[in-house]
Amino acid sequence: MKDHKGLIVNNIKLNDHYYILSVKIDEDPKELGLAGQFYELKVKSSQRFRVPISIYDIHDNIVDFMIKDIGKATHELSLFKKNDSISVLGPLGKPFTEATNNQKCLLITGGVGYAPLNYFKNTFPHAMITWFHGGANKDEVFSADRIYTNDGSEGIKGFVTLDLKQYLKENKVDRILTCGPRIMMKNIVQIALPYVKDIEVSLEEYMACGIGVCFGCAVKIKNGDDFVYKTVCKDGPIFQGSEVMWDE
Repeated sequence: MKDHKGLIVNNIKLNDHYYILSVKIDEDPKELGLAGQFYELKVKSSQRFRVPISIYDIHDNIVDFMIKDIGKATHELSLFKKNDSISVLGPLGKPFTEATNNQKCLLITGGVGYAPLNYFKNTFPHAMITWFHGGANKDEVFSADRIYTNDGSEGIKGFVTLDLKQYLKENKVDRILTCGPRIMMKNIVQIALPYVKDIEVSLEEYMACGIGVCFGCAVKIKNGDDFVYKTVCKDGPIFQGSEVMWDE
């Protein structure tokens, strides 16, 4: 983990809500992060906390971030221009478990939860990956094997979990990896656990400090018949879905 002075090389608008912010970092590309990790981005020098953003991709010395413009901080990030400097702290958090050769992985994402799984897919091309992606409408979805929209404006009308049970009955899946709204991931775990035991979830609690100090992102994780609090930023953001206490 380092506090880097990055250089904006691109800020590409995908649609009215999403954009890809590309930051050049003078560091060995092998040290810039693994699939599932994130960075804390500084919006402006007067800001006390940073904005946690998952790694969307890494190529050469450039880290790409997929960002959704949904608030003041993410909107300010959308205003960065080429050759602007930006302070980025990372990489942070624990990554997804590596994929083995020909491992059958089902990726399930919702909205901006697409980002960390995009990097996973690019990192492990030898895995056998199928991808379900969902969102509210056509502006909330991106390339995947199956696309779901709540309003039916693209792909299959319905939630991304619509035919998950049937798919798991008919297809062998070694692992599920998922990121998106908490209720979506909770439902995925409930549906899939009878068929797949290895379900890695990337939790999206707000991570103010990014290093496990403020405990603002603490969640309850099962510990035998009891539970412990763990921080999403330091102990996660990747957890086994069966260990998360979703209703607490």
